[in-house]
Amino acid sequence: MDFLQRSIPGVLIYAFMWPMLAWGMEFNDRAPTFSYTFSTLFIVTSILRLAHGILTQPFYAANPNAWRMTMYVLAFIHSCTLALLFILVLIIPEYRDLAMAVALIVVGLLSGASASLSPKPIFTQFYIGSLAFPATLVSFLVEEFRFLSPLFAATWIYFIFLGRRFYNEYQRAFHIEMRLKENQVKLERLNETDTLTGIYNRQYFDNALDMQWDLASRSENSLSILFLDLDHFKKINDNFGHLAGDQVLCHAAHLFSEIARRKTDMIARYGGEEFAIILPATEKQDALDLAEQIRHAIENTPCRSDQGLIHLTVSIGVNSVVPSPQGSPVTFLDQADQALYQAKNNGRNQIMFAAAQAGSTSLD
Repeated sequence: MDFLQRSIPGVLIYAFMWPMLAWGMEFNDRAPTFSYTFSTLFIVTSILRLAHGILTQPFYAANPNAWRMTMYVLAFIHSCTLALLFILVLIIPEYRDLAMAVALIVVGLLSGASASLSPKPIFTQFYIGSLAFPATLVSFLVEEFRFLSPLFAATWIYFIFLGRRFYNEYQRAFHIEMRLKENQVKLERLNETDTLTGIYNRQYFDNALDMQWDLASRSENSLSILFLDLDHFKKINDNFGHLAGDQVLCHAAHLFSEIARRKTDMIARYGGEEFAIILPATEKQDALDLAEQIRHAIENTPCRSDQGLIHLTVSIGVNSVVPSPQGSPVTFLDQADQALYQAKNNGRNQIMFAAAQAGSTSLD
């Protein structure tokens, strides 16, 4: 894609360089057929290359190899057309007054190609050769312009090395840019995930809850949330150590992720031993069923820590509503938190559903 974008300015130059030269030197009046034939070749090929660029998305998706081959063929048609124009200008005596002007165009495009086409080094060398070789050979065969032959040969060699240098610089810049993008992704990931458990963190959860509330409010869909707290977690830290406590948190986060597996479900570590799961487009009973699956899995799947098996239970507060514009995600979350508090007060290892709140339609 970068190669395509870098070649577009050259395409525009190709389209108009010969028509402007022929018109400026009044060559259209002197040799209209010759002039208009090459003008048509340059303009039509340029239009095809621009159309190829515009149609990149569907064309490339359908057949990448055909897309690349089409791009290469059209570019070669342009270079061969210019090479043929220069050959004819040199070998036809009455057209030789255009030779120096066309020679300057050839050198200019050689320079531009060595830089703009650098992402594809092999193609660049063939492209440069398709222009420089005919110019070197034909100028040598025409005595009047034989002095140009060594100049074209030297220019050809120079642009071969220059193209290689541009390619090496491009590669370095490309890899630096890719590393910067990878580091940016890592930083963004660190900003939104909990470093211990690998699930989303509190900051990401708050933003996601606001967004899901707005989406559910506009679509009038149900929105559910589970607020979870590992029971007696302080005792686990006291009895087994903080390292074992960290292993318990990772174990619980893994079980939550295994059960709440929809792409739309969002699991986050809310803080300490508290977790939250946002369940878009989920009715009350489905949310309660999921909460029971989690409670059962935590109770029946002990954590294998360095200190041995650690048995766990979890208390869960559940809330399900159809949000309204007058409602608040903060109140929605607080209701789930209160339900969790009630579950812990009632003996832990159980699920409680929240009471109805103002500004939303309760699913109770």
